[in-house]
Amino acid sequence: MSQLHSCAQLFLPAEDSERAIQAALTENPKNAIHHSGTGHIALALSVRKLWAAGRTLRVSFRGGSDFVRSKVKQYAAIWSQYANIHFEFVAQEPAEIRVAFDLNGQSWSYVGTDCLAIAAAAPTMNLGWFTDSTPDEEFSRTTIHEFGHAIGCIHEHQQPKAKINWNKEVVYRYYAENDNWSREYVDQQVFAKYDAVRDNIESSKFDGSSIMEYPIPPGFTTDGFTVGWNNHLSANDIDFIGRMYPFHPSTKTALETGSFNTMSIRSCDRPAHENVGTVSFALQRPSPPTLLLGLNWFDIGPGVKLRLLCKVPDVGKTSARVNLQSWGDTTHYSSGCSWLTAPGGDSDFQSGQFSTADDHDSSKPQALTSRKITFAKSYSAPPKVVVWLDSIDVDHECNPRVIVFADNIKADGFTIHVDTWGGSRLYLGGATWAAYSASRTDIRSGSYNITDVRSSDKPQLLNAGQVAFGGATFSKPPNVFMALNSIDVGPGTNARIRLSASDITTSGMTWHLDAWSDTILYSAGASYIAFNQ
Repeated sequence: MSQLHSCAQLFLPAEDSERAIQAALTENPKNAIHHSGTGHIALALSVRKLWAAGRTLRVSFRGGSDFVRSKVKQYAAIWSQYANIHFEFVAQEPAEIRVAFDLNGQSWSYVGTDCLAIAAAAPTMNLGWFTDSTPDEEFSRTTIHEFGHAIGCIHEHQQPKAKINWNKEVVYRYYAENDNWSREYVDQQVFAKYDAVRDNIESSKFDGSSIMEYPIPPGFTTDGFTVGWNNHLSANDIDFIGRMYPFHPSTKTALETGSFNTMSIRSCDRPAHENVGTVSFALQRPSPPTLLLGLNWFDIGPGVKLRLLCKVPDVGKTSARVNLQSWGDTTHYSSGCSWLTAPGGDSDFQSGQFSTADDHDSSKPQALTSRKITFAKSYSAPPKVVVWLDSIDVDHECNPRVIVFADNIKADGFTIHVDTWGGSRLYLGGATWAAYSASRTDIRSGSYNITDVRSSDKPQLLNAGQVAFGGATFSKPPNVFMALNSIDVGPGTNARIRLSASDITTSGMTWHLDAWSDTILYSAGASYIAFNQ
């Protein structure tokens, strides 16, 4: 039998149970889920030891190399991908979780809020076999397991629904020989089972693939049941911890915005077709959001087609990769995009994309393209619809021109348009759209254009104007997503546009649509979505 690395889950001793109860209830009143017949909390009963949902727990290290610490940080954070509980690794205490690296072959952790009642001079967790040569799968399984205890999880084989037919003498002998555990300690850590009511334990069905389950090698049971090495969270782990630490509904449904620019990964004097970077999300989510992209900047060389495409190679719960791509003979000096997370839990906010390539051969330019878009779920009245550019391929021989917009907006859908004019040759145009109920006051949207402040036949580089967020219920300056919805620039020089905003208040903002150097900017327009922070 190969050596098993064993873990102990620690609770405060019985004489300190009152302190443990007080710490648990002070941290999270929902830990008291049992009541007496009079409706008063029955403090004689054990309480759960869960932290408050949304809590950020400070974690300090007492020892460990920089490499070992980095691996612990990496795998502890796995829990936060699926549960509304977070870890801040601090250089100085105080800290709720204090991790020691006493290399004695023993790893253990106090369970949940019991950490609050441990003397500040003492660690609350030990990782007893981590070195710079520890395999990655060992870092994964042990770190996730011990931090599982730290956020309130017990051993899976001790949960109320576990039915394991232990071969007790074999188990006693193994732990005595390998971990110097007494029979009483094996009873406590392996054989003892919690009672759902008496011990206030909430559990799902027994899961042998749980990260909280020990390996159970052949011979440990009388019926041949075994469990291998569990290195990652199981599907049941993810479901269970998400219910124990639920994300606030507004987290699931909240919009979030940001931007990406190629100059964050390379200089503008080194043009490139592939420009992949990472954007990070501030909000914690139970699942990856839909990420919407829109062009907000470009600087493309003269005498070549203006080609740009916003792409999302992959998206996760905390970050996504985006690619600002060009192709062919395009000289791509720099570009930028705005991003917006479409809330998956908000059925009122719908979104989608449309490209002229969906309707005709992109090798053959076309001036006018339209498509009827049908909402997945109809609204009770015509909604607000916002449309913006996410891709373009237009010739350089005359003004690069394109415009995207929506009309014929009804409760069940609308018509989207991707057009050019005045002899411009548009090979490809792509648009992203978003829709939401017109009655909402937590979102304001609209569009603006340089022609709001000057005529298009009087080109100038710097252009600014005002928009008002009429009827919005913003208690503080909102977040604002902005992306281009039209361009008209002169041929023969670099096509350059930069979109930005300033003086954002609860009532409105100042927009800027600028070019620079020798670019001839006849007109440009943008769409915006403003929403509560």
